[in-house]
Amino acid sequence: MGSLDGKIAVITGCSGGLGKQIALRFAREGASLAICARSADKLATTAKECESLGAKVLSKPVDLTDQAQLEGFVKDIITTFGTIDVLVNNAVSISSPHSFLDHTEEELTTTWTSGFLATWRMMRLCFPYLKGKSSSIINFGSGSGDLGMEGYAAYASTKEAIRGLSRVAAREWGQYGIRVNILSPSAVTENVTAGLCALSDAEKQYVKDSLSQNPLRRPGDPYEDITPAAVFLASDASRWITGQNLNVEGGGNIHA
Repeated sequence: MGSLDGKIAVITGCSGGLGKQIALRFAREGASLAICARSADKLATTAKECESLGAKVLSKPVDLTDQAQLEGFVKDIITTFGTIDVLVNNAVSISSPHSFLDHTEEELTTTWTSGFLATWRMMRLCFPYLKGKSSSIINFGSGSGDLGMEGYAAYASTKEAIRGLSRVAAREWGQYGIRVNILSPSAVTENVTAGLCALSDAEKQYVKDSLSQNPLRRPGDPYEDITPAAVFLASDASRWITGQNLNVEGGGNIHA
């Protein structure tokens, strides 16, 4: 039996990167999945891979900045599965690193809307189906916020806002059986290695080098190192844990 047998898990941003890897791990652990992303083709690939592992999958292309599309996605989830047990708010748009003074408000708006506002909206939309049982929401923080990493003003600000929201919701929603935790990961995903994001070769190498600056002296692997922590927070093994920030980053924030 898997750790997530019988659970209905909603995961955003599953066209690639960590979202896809979490979907694959959840499928192996027995969850039924509702997944979304902007890229229909890549999302379809993720869905097929999860189905090959035995999972029942609802996949839908969704622009997370569009409230109406989010509402339609949640409506389809309930029509298909009847309930929601786990919500993983993974998706966010991020630009290549550059100084705070060179950031535009348009970049901030894109990151904020796809990250914080989408998380805010999905939590509220899924709340009626999460409450009244042992449910889990997993939101994502980042060392860019903890450490104030240069070049990530919009992204770090968004992630810190998500962290604050998560802690408030953990206090307010605990009475309904809903746990809300933050996962702060560090890993090199295929978004970097396969060139799926708008980074130059020098920027990609910088990211890899930066993510190796930890006590374990290596970058994290998204599937092997990060997804087990997501499974733990989604499962009943974490039923006494809420409002916490779990750093899964090789000790990179050890002095933070």
